[in-house]
Amino acid sequence: MRARTTVAAALSTVLALSLSACGDSTGEGDDGTVSIGIAMPTKTSERWINDGQDMVKNLKVFGYKSTLKYADDDPKTQVSQVKDMISEGVDALVIASVDGHAFKGVLDKARDAGIPVISYDRLILDTENVDYYASFDNEEVGEQQALFIAERLGLVNGTGKGPFTVELFAGSSDDNNTRFFFKAAMDILKPYIAQGDLPDRRRPPARP
Repeated sequence: MRARTTVAAALSTVLALSLSACGDSTGEGDDGTVSIGIAMPTKTSERWINDGQDMVKNLKVFGYKSTLKYADDDPKTQVSQVKDMISEGVDALVIASVDGHAFKGVLDKARDAGIPVISYDRLILDTENVDYYASFDNEEVGEQQALFIAERLGLVNGTGKGPFTVELFAGSSDDNNTRFFFKAAMDILKPYIAQGDLPDRRRPPARP
């Protein structure tokens, strides 16, 4: 939770900088409050529910009004939601994308409206109209995932009763972060795979 709160606070700083840089290109709401559109990918993961709620709460502390929408893992729905928020006149957008390749056209509209765009956690690709990228250390995430496996199986201290079998999943092709997770995790796991302590299912276990 601390990491998510820190990122939300950092987002607030980025928003302050981006809105200041935009000058009069974006407008305040009728009550003088700056409005932030937040597009989250799904409610099927508690992580994204918490991120969205924490972001709204922390942005409120900094004096921002938020519109939070979830896309049910549907890229077309999320693009439509972002279009709606642009039409509603939000002053900035924070987007955690379902598909990082889906936003080229809609972010052209954000640029034309003078709305700064922050890509949150999942980098938005195929467009120059992303002003900031706020994320975690994705390689560190992959390393921690692999270290958890190695420690729980007793591979780190040599107490494991292996060999064990691991099935490798690289993650969704539309999520730019997965390649960082996977590479960093494999950098930790490859030595165990090579010595036969953790043979993957693409080859038979090492002979004793």
